[in-house]
Amino acid sequence: MRLPMFPLNSVVFPSTAVPLRIFETRYQRLLDRVMRADGQFGIVLIERGHEVGGDDVRFDVGSRVKVVAMSPIGASNDRAIVVVGMNRIRVQEWLPDDPHPEADVEELTEEVCDSSQELEEALISLRTVLALASEIGANVAALKLDFAEDPIAASFQLSSLSPLAAIDQQKLLEAPDSRTRLTVAKQMLDEQADLLRYRLSLS
Repeated sequence: MRLPMFPLNSVVFPSTAVPLRIFETRYQRLLDRVMRADGQFGIVLIERGHEVGGDDVRFDVGSRVKVVAMSPIGASNDRAIVVVGMNRIRVQEWLPDDPHPEADVEELTEEVCDSSQELEEALISLRTVLALASEIGANVAALKLDFAEDPIAASFQLSSLSPLAAIDQQKLLEAPDSRTRLTVAKQMLDEQADLLRYRLSLS
């Protein structure tokens, strides 16, 4: 499957909705193109480099997303969009940017497994991190910790809400199944909680 691609400095997970601002000319053209079709394109994390101007190094695993809302910003061609993650993809070959990135990709599937216990444990760790972050002054009141019944979707949603570095979220995106994803997420969150406790001890 060939997809227009949008490299970002953040990870987008399947089963989550993410707002984006499209301001660079080549990605405005990407958006025009996909909106004439099915509104779908791929998003991958940038490993090194910058979003603007190209010359970046990209991870191969990302998400296929679909535009579900779009509105203009002022009098420019900038647009605010909301995309929903559909499923994971792996880039098989990057094609020349003309004018935006494009790639041949394959869809990634994973087996459904019972990860209810892992979800419960990871959720406890996430709540702990959010409570500690709130003590430091972060505004976390708007976060809704409601997850889908589907275990794979729930694992992606918890990963998306976890306040982790992009490289750590990429590891969660690439995890082979929901049980592994949630186990790793809990470990990362517990490490984050320890760091927050240390910061609080210094204040």
